Amino acid sequence: MLEREPSANTKEAAAGSAATPAIPAAAETAEGSTAGIAEGSAADTPEPPEPAADTVGVRGKSVLKEKAEPNERDKDVVEKERPVRRVNPHKYVLYQPNFSQIQVYLANAFREIGEQGCVLLYLSSEGAGTEVPGAANAAAAHGYIGGVATSRRSSGEAAKDRSAEQLVNSVHPADLVPYTRKPFFLVVESESSLAYKDMPNLFNQPLLCLLSPTQYPMTSSSGSIYTFFLHSPIVAFCVISQITSMASEQWSELETLFVEIEDLVFELLNTYVAAASPVRKFLGDDFLRQIIIRHALCCVFLDLHLEFVKPEHMPQSSPERFKDVVSAPVLLRKTRDIVELCSVEDRYRMSDSPPTPPAKSPSPTQGLSASPPPATALATMPEADTGNSNSANDHPASPPT
Repeated sequence: MLEREPSANTKEAAAGSAATPAIPAAAETAEGSTAGIAEGSAADTPEPPEPAADTVGVRGKSVLKEKAEPNERDKDVVEKERPVRRVNPHKYVLYQPNFSQIQVYLANAFREIGEQGCVLLYLSSEGAGTEVPGAANAAAAHGYIGGVATSRRSSGEAAKDRSAEQLVNSVHPADLVPYTRKPFFLVVESESSLAYKDMPNLFNQPLLCLLSPTQYPMTSSSGSIYTFFLHSPIVAFCVISQITSMASEQWSELETLFVEIEDLVFELLNTYVAAASPVRKFLGDDFLRQIIIRHALCCVFLDLHLEFVKPEHMPQSSPERFKDVVSAPVLLRKTRDIVELCSVEDRYRMSDSPPTPPAKSPSPTQGLSASPPPATALATMPEADTGNSNSANDHPASPPT
């Protein structure tokens, strides 16, 4: 396809847009242009000239007609079967913002959404301390109990009281309450994420907070394990299982199992989440449903992992806990199928019984004693873009070892 060389005005406009330092909105898709080109090229195609009345010409004309008719029919079928693509939502991405910038862009997003819209806020930052001395205790009593830290300018006066400076330059749960007048979806990735666990819902609007673990027994040089699960559960599973290589056939089978388990989580959400629950509104959105499903998968895999045994190692959610979903036997069997496929059973709990703690060596004055079993907090669970979810009974799991 030939493309016209851009004019000087077009080049100047492109250079101007590239140099704009403002926070970019979601890029416009080129679907309309592509459709226009396809329609225009089909309409501008000239009709073939009438051939001479001989055998070769008649045969050539009939061949052209036989090829054209199926193409027109196929085009109609493709147009009818083409799914309606969801428009990418408007986004603001802020890197190391201060408190004022967060409030400005959050207020603008709140103003732009309609009655059926929803604000999705993802916070990823270092945690701010919740213990502040003196008069700051009054702020903690009103919901300013810490949260995620924002960037701030260093000043000599502020350096005298680090606790007051930290209190001022943090996003507290009470700072977000005014925006819960409309449906609000919050994801927090921080070591102080639990500060948002009991965020009040004063305006009776759908509200859901998904919170990352506050501690990890293992680290990854590529990023947070919780963010890995929200972005790509299959990659996150390989990270916590320490899988570094895999055959292409096994990878394809693993991808199929992850598609099936995401569909299964969606079915369980539809089964166990009450019809009156505000989470129902979020499940109707493609992007938010994907986040909820992968949050649930994170809870399941970390709960079965032998190294994630403390309550601080588990994700949380509020107000919906999703306990019935993440503890469903059919979901646990499907998870163990994935573990067995990759032959990493030594890293996961493959039976429903709690893990047996290691026995201590007997001392000369005491008998053999064992430490109490580690506490495991199972709290909640988000593409599958699952329009049609697969039945979990179609994929029987192998018996636990």
